[in-house]
Amino acid sequence: MRCSGLLSTALCLGLACACASSQSDAPPDDPADGIPDPPASAGEVAAPPASVNASGSVVAPAASASAATSPSPPAGPCPDDMVDVQVACIDRYEAPNEKGKKPILMQSSADGEKWCAERGKRLCDEDEWVRACQGPKGQTYPYGNKFEPGRCNDDGVFRSVNWKLLGSWPSEAATREVEKLDQSNPSGQREGCVSPEGVFDLTGNVAEWVVRTRKNETNYSHVVKGCFWGRCFRVPHEPACDYVNFAHPAGFRSYEMGIRCCKARSAAP
Repeated sequence: MRCSGLLSTALCLGLACACASSQSDAPPDDPADGIPDPPASAGEVAAPPASVNASGSVVAPAASASAATSPSPPAGPCPDDMVDVQVACIDRYEAPNEKGKKPILMQSSADGEKWCAERGKRLCDEDEWVRACQGPKGQTYPYGNKFEPGRCNDDGVFRSVNWKLLGSWPSEAATREVEKLDQSNPSGQREGCVSPEGVFDLTGNVAEWVVRTRKNETNYSHVVKGCFWGRCFRVPHEPACDYVNFAHPAGFRSYEMGIRCCKARSAAP
């Protein structure tokens, strides 16, 4: 700026002072001003900025698709408490189908049908039961092709039965008689008594009602599979998977008789 004359010089000096004063009053520049935000690192998705709606409220950005919860894997063909034996789902343990619980006794086939239906299941049929016992390779026993006494609960002792008392079931006297005769084990206690696919106590422990699907000498609607904790009634008295007790009509019940449920496999997802 060039000033000439006394008045002009004074005016110039005043303007220069005003400019200097206004510059000294301004806040210093932020050293970060003008520096762009660093780019997102590899694999990192930058969050979108928040927005303000018409009422002036801050609206948080929506979560990215990558932050969403992963979907659960598809369910298998059988519920968790059952085993897939390809032809059906079968309970892992004898009813009540709980590891460590004693099986229920004094069951008729009608009892079994009702008990299973109340749980969205049904009694197994004979072919399904045999397939579960033999496994995919068609074994003679659930654990192999050689009989091993005591591997399953099939080594109990004989105890005389008062059939008259049992006939009064469910009286207190009949209940005491069943307790006297009971030699069942809690489900899963004999860990070696298991099929290749993980079904326990198919032979020994309690006898199991099933729907008959194979011809026999009586052709009753139901038969009993698996023997029980004592000796099998018919020759050869060994609890093989194909052994069947066909002597009793559907309404018969006895101290050693229990049940196991099946259901159809779910369709593949």
